[in-house]
Amino acid sequence: MYLVANWKMNMSRSLIDGYLEVLSSEAMFGMLEEKGLSVAIAASHIYLDYVNREVHRRNIPVRVLAQDVSTRLSGAFTGEVGVPNLLDIGVKGSLLGHSERRRFFRETDEDVVTKTNLCLNGGVVPVICFGESQSDRETGATFETLQTQIEPVCQEIVRAREEGIYTPFYLAYEPVWAIGSGVNAGLEDIQEVIAFVCKGFSWPDPPICLYGGSVGLDNIRELASLKVLSGFLVGSAWLDPHVLLHSAKLLPKMERSTHEGVRFK
Repeated sequence: MYLVANWKMNMSRSLIDGYLEVLSSEAMFGMLEEKGLSVAIAASHIYLDYVNREVHRRNIPVRVLAQDVSTRLSGAFTGEVGVPNLLDIGVKGSLLGHSERRRFFRETDEDVVTKTNLCLNGGVVPVICFGESQSDRETGATFETLQTQIEPVCQEIVRAREEGIYTPFYLAYEPVWAIGSGVNAGLEDIQEVIAFVCKGFSWPDPPICLYGGSVGLDNIRELASLKVLSGFLVGSAWLDPHVLLHSAKLLPKMERSTHEGVRFK
């Protein structure tokens, strides 16, 4: 099972040091191995190099992901960070299409497809976020919205496989109305959406699906009972490394054979 802590626009170097100190414990290493868990941290661009260096220096079994990547590879695009920049500092994974990018920065479905293309071609593992708004759910447009978000991404991954590009990919379902609201999607809702995503498109590989949306210590065990889920993408709750470790302790031992060999690179 995959646990992704999205730090968003939080943390400082001193807080990062304290966070990694907690994750450096030998007890954590044994627990992750015993339970078949993989942990990744999505840090803001300014700290990516530092976090990646420290994780390797401390020999912590944690992968480092970017929170976003540019639709451009390089050039006169002030403030942007491209796939080659990530690769240059050893970061080989990135979140794409997070609901906050879509909502606050007007990122479109087309942008997400372009970024997916660049990541797959560059060997950067994309964690592609998708989800419906409260309005979509109330008007019965959930699956129409998901179709619009997912179909072009699926086509891009099919194209990549046809061209001999086998970069892994992950999908992260984050119902926008549940993020940070304290209101979690019901188990049946999550089951229904993930089943639609997994079976409603012509994926070249079985998709690995994560869930994010007000995941906490009070519900993570119940959510983990859903066999369609392979992990979680969690924001504010996992800014505290002790909560991340406690969450991992609550999870049952998982079989690693389903996606053996597929890891955040």
